[in-house]
Amino acid sequence: MANKFINDAPSDANEPMGSINVTSLVDVMFCLLIMFMVATPLMSPEGMDVDLPEGRGEEITEEEFFYSIISVDKTGKVFLGTLPLSQDKDKLAEELKNNVKVKEDGKVFIQGDRNVPYERIVDVLVALKQAEVSSVGFIADPHMKRVRGSE
Repeated sequence: MANKFINDAPSDANEPMGSINVTSLVDVMFCLLIMFMVATPLMSPEGMDVDLPEGRGEEITEEEFFYSIISVDKTGKVFLGTLPLSQDKDKLAEELKNNVKVKEDGKVFIQGDRNVPYERIVDVLVALKQAEVSSVGFIADPHMKRVRGSE
């Protein structure tokens, strides 16, 4: 009897085998795992080119960074992640209100270029208030050289 099962139960040569060979499934899962491990760091948001002002505060974790980031570049253009938003104040509020991620989390971080007019940041804050965003944080350069009063 050349054909034996693990439990040494007698079997007929024409009877179908009652176990599943998962070796090929494990190989496929390992390949998928490796592909995701390689691709995930490449999917992290680059953000916009923003020259952040210096300031004190706690560094945000990587998990917090993946919340919605609103960027205001030096020309005053507003971006949600890398998605450009409207320059009109009313349309900006409507776009933020219709964004599922912003509505679901109720939390965003603003990173504004140090050379952008303050009024543009206020426009973004007003749009966020109209979009009923309950929590707003500001991102500053954590590697500051000197802040007045901290000497």
